[in-house]
Amino acid sequence: MRIIRKPNPYIWEQLKNAPTEGRFEMTVLQPVRDAEPQNLIGFNEARYADNRQDKWFHFYIDDYQYECLWNDLRKYIPMLKQFAGGIGPDFSMYHDMKRAQQLWNCWRNRALAYIMQKEGILTVPNACWSDEESLEWAFDGLPEDSLLAVTTQACMGQDYVLRQALLNGLHELVRRKHPRKLVVYGKFPEEWKERFPMPIDVHPSFCEKKWRLNNG
Repeated sequence: MRIIRKPNPYIWEQLKNAPTEGRFEMTVLQPVRDAEPQNLIGFNEARYADNRQDKWFHFYIDDYQYECLWNDLRKYIPMLKQFAGGIGPDFSMYHDMKRAQQLWNCWRNRALAYIMQKEGILTVPNACWSDEESLEWAFDGLPEDSLLAVTTQACMGQDYVLRQALLNGLHELVRRKHPRKLVVYGKFPEEWKERFPMPIDVHPSFCEKKWRLNNG
C-alpha cells in the first residue's frame, strides 16, 4: 500500500482542530482590538531589517517574495516574533484567476495568519477579494469587531470596474464583520472615509513613499 504524506507537516500539525467557517472551511482568526500598526515594511525588507521591535511587517508585495513562508513557515517564526506585529498574508486573488486558485490563496492567507497568531505573533487579519461572486466566501474566517487590514494597490487607477469592486467589497466587509478599525495600505480617497462608520488608518505604499521622496 502506498503511503501518502502531507506536505508542510508543521502547517498541518498547527491546523489540527482549528475552528473553521463557511462552505470552504476557512480557518477562523482571533480579533485584534488594541494595536496601532506603524512603520510598515514588506516581508522582503523585513527579512533584513534592524530595529524590528519598532516595525510592522506586511505581505502587500508580489506573491513569490513570500512563497517561502508557505513552504517553511517554522523557519521564519522566530524572525517574525521580533517585530511589533504584522498584517496577515495576502496571496493574490485576481479577477482573472480561476476560482480554485482564488480559494486556495484565500485559504492559505487564513491558515498562515492563524498559525502566526497561535505562535504569539500580533497579527492583524487581512481581507482580500476579487469579484462579486467571491464575496460569498472571501470574508469567512475573519473576526468581527477587530482591526482588519486591506490594500488598495492596483485598484485606485483609472479602471472604474476595479475601483467599484474595491468599494463594493469594503461595504460588504463592513456589513458582515463590523471592523473596529480599518488599516489601509495604499491610496484611499478622503471622501470615501465618510461612507464608513469606523476609523480608517491609511498607510502609503512603498511606491507612494518613493514617489514622494523623489518629488519633494
